[in-house]
Amino acid sequence: MVKQGNEDRTSILPSNSPQGLGFFGSPYNPADALPTPKQIHVEDGDTLDSVINAVKGVAYYTDTIGFGQSTNALSRDMGLQPLGINYFMNTGQTCSNGATMYQYFQGIPTGNALGAKVGKAMAEQNLSLKGLVPGMMEDVQGALNPSPLLNAMLGSGYPQCKPFTGMVGDSNGRIADPDTKVPWIENPEQAKRGNNGRMYQTRWVLDTDKDGNGITLTKSQWSKTPKIMNSDGTPKTKESFVVSTLTTASKIAVVGIILVIGYGFLSRRAR
Repeated sequence: MVKQGNEDRTSILPSNSPQGLGFFGSPYNPADALPTPKQIHVEDGDTLDSVINAVKGVAYYTDTIGFGQSTNALSRDMGLQPLGINYFMNTGQTCSNGATMYQYFQGIPTGNALGAKVGKAMAEQNLSLKGLVPGMMEDVQGALNPSPLLNAMLGSGYPQCKPFTGMVGDSNGRIADPDTKVPWIENPEQAKRGNNGRMYQTRWVLDTDKDGNGITLTKSQWSKTPKIMNSDGTPKTKESFVVSTLTTASKIAVVGIILVIGYGFLSRRAR
């Protein structure tokens, strides 16, 4: 392979595969999260209540598909929330500080499927485009702009990272399937509940410059950066950091000094 500039990799492909959730992301399925007609009290019947509940059901599903929130009195008290989840994915890369690098994915619609201007106009009417259909449009837009994931996966292989705290799980503060208990996010035990009832995690993600471009380092720069973090993103203790920064030669020297001192101590006792 011909060397280009400071590039010394033998392959432009990522050397590590994403860990944990993997390439296909979270096991969350919006179809499973959508309540069944029975769960929202829509049942077959010929009473006035059954007819009213059926009309409320139509309103509920219409709002779920289009808006992700209640837009009328019929669905107002039915606990309607946008479907989807947010989560972090392990990229398989290691930050210059020693922490594992993650990529943040927003599966809960933001309401900007038709652009920020339309989203602002909808908000002025106390409405939002956070339903299933607008969410699918946002997913398509995200798929057509894969630069965030590509920056994380195909950079120099030596990323500089920054801490980022993001909301994880669904809009109701759940991070696992309520029926199967299968987690939707990686390391659910590390998620913390915020004041709004939703769950949050802090991970190390690719750092960016003022223009939003990912910051990657050369192999030499990456190697010289102190590895002050554990792979799980927690700070190393002072003792472990000191030991980890010792070179092989210094480790051998320290062991040699300890052996000399020990030998001298034993020699004195022998006399």
